[in-house]
Amino acid sequence: MTTNKVTVSDVVEALAVATSDKSLPRASVTAATLLEGHLCLDSVDLAALAAVLHGRYGPGIDLVGHVAGLGIDEIIGLTVGDVADYVNRCLLSTS
Repeated sequence: MTTNKVTVSDVVEALAVATSDKSLPRASVTAATLLEGHLCLDSVDLAALAAVLHGRYGPGIDLVGHVAGLGIDEIIGLTVGDVADYVNRCLLSTS
């Protein structure tokens, strides 16, 4: 079974849904955009993003659990690209 790779654009779209920020897809969000530093995501936003990703890509996606296992510097440095990579790793491991 082949799965389509989740892109940064897919994550940005999920972020827009999770935060109700319709301007995000038009913003200059790249793989290097920091969730906390650039987008000012807080824990509630992250949980909402996790729920959107879980709903779109299935029960193998546990972004909150993943972030809980990171160190503080890794959490501060978490990027949109990191989230896409995480989802892709999860999808690859379940295929």
